[in-house]
Amino acid sequence: MLAAALLIGSDILLRVVFNKAIDGADELARFALAIATTWSLGGALLDRTHIRVDTAYVRFPARMQLTVDIAALIAFLAVFAVVTLFGFELVIQSLQTSSRSTSALQIPMVYPQAIWLGGLIMLLFSGLVLLACCLALIAKGDCKAASALAGIKSAEEEVQEEVELQHTETPQTSKGHQP
Repeated sequence: MLAAALLIGSDILLRVVFNKAIDGADELARFALAIATTWSLGGALLDRTHIRVDTAYVRFPARMQLTVDIAALIAFLAVFAVVTLFGFELVIQSLQTSSRSTSALQIPMVYPQAIWLGGLIMLLFSGLVLLACCLALIAKGDCKAASALAGIKSAEEEVQEEVELQHTETPQTSKGHQP
């Protein structure tokens, strides 16, 4: 994403200063965004950072919250299974038809699409492992641990993460004390 941002920034600068453009810069940035998005989805799932509306959820008893968490995870995986299936079809079609991008770069579409699809596959794999771990914990009777894996972060957890992040980002003085 940083390389894409630098490329787009350079393209804008060249357009303004020299009235010239970098052919395909926007296309490469779109590929980078799509690929970065799919490859980050699995991490966001494991980090419990996908957005969920918790207005009613926080009022449910713990067992019902866990039931909702598991149902949400299954629904999430079902939606992305369909997206991944269509992604497979897209990659196969691009491979069969030797599709190329419409820019001056004429990039074979199968390459960025296959990398994009890899991110979706990793998301599904991560989600299935997460679901299996949650179900195993539930089978052992450890609903609290299962909820900690699949549930939404509490406000306290989010505050604690921010405090820890701020603590690690604060520069240390030479004596090891924080300013």
